[in-house]
Amino acid sequence: MAAIRTYLFVIWAVALVISEARRLRHKELNDEQEVVAAANSAKGEPSLALPVSLQQLTEGKKKYAIRSLSSGRYLDGRNPGMDDPLLSDGSRDPLSDAHLQWIISPISNTENVFSIRSVSSGRLLDGRNPGMNDVKISDGTRNPETDMYLQWQIIQLTENTFALLSQSSGQYLDGRSPQLDTPILNTESWDPYSNVYLQFSIFALD
Repeated sequence: MAAIRTYLFVIWAVALVISEARRLRHKELNDEQEVVAAANSAKGEPSLALPVSLQQLTEGKKKYAIRSLSSGRYLDGRNPGMDDPLLSDGSRDPLSDAHLQWIISPISNTENVFSIRSVSSGRLLDGRNPGMNDVKISDGTRNPETDMYLQWQIIQLTENTFALLSQSSGQYLDGRSPQLDTPILNTESWDPYSNVYLQFSIFALD
C-alpha cells in the first residue's frame, strides 16, 4: 500500500512539474509576442504623426503617410519625372521625408472618393484600367475632379486600417510582402477585410 502511495505521489509531483514548466513557457512566449508586436507597431510609424479616421480625410487637403500593413513599407511618390511609385522600407521618417508624404483631397460630389498626390513629385496615384496591375503616378497636369483614373475610394476597415480602391480599374492597392518594394493593383477577388495585403494605415503629418 505504501508503495502505491509513493508511486502516485511521484506521478503527481512529475505532473505538477510538467504543468508548471508549460505555464512558464506559455508566459515566456506571450512576453516574446508582446515585445515583437510592440516592435512591429513602432517600426516605421511616424514618431509624432497621428492615425486618422475617414471623417478626418474628408475635411480638406492635408499631408499624410500611407503604410502597408503587409510589408510595413511606406508608399513613396519618388521624384518629378518618375512614374512608378515605390514602397520604401520603414527606416525613413515620413515627417521629414517628402517622398513619403501624400496630399489626400476629397473629390467633389462623391462619397469617400479622393485624389492622392505625392508631395515630392507632384504626381497623382493612377489606378489604371481593369486587368492592369502596375500602379502608376501620373503627371500633375490631369484634373482628378474629372479623371477617374486619379480617383480612389478609401474604405475604413477598422479604427486606423483602410483599403484603397481604384475607381478606374475597380482594383485594390496591394502593399505586397516585406521584401518587395513595388506596389501593385491586385487583380484577384480578395476581401480587404480579411486580406492584410490590401490593408493600409494612414497617418496625419500636419
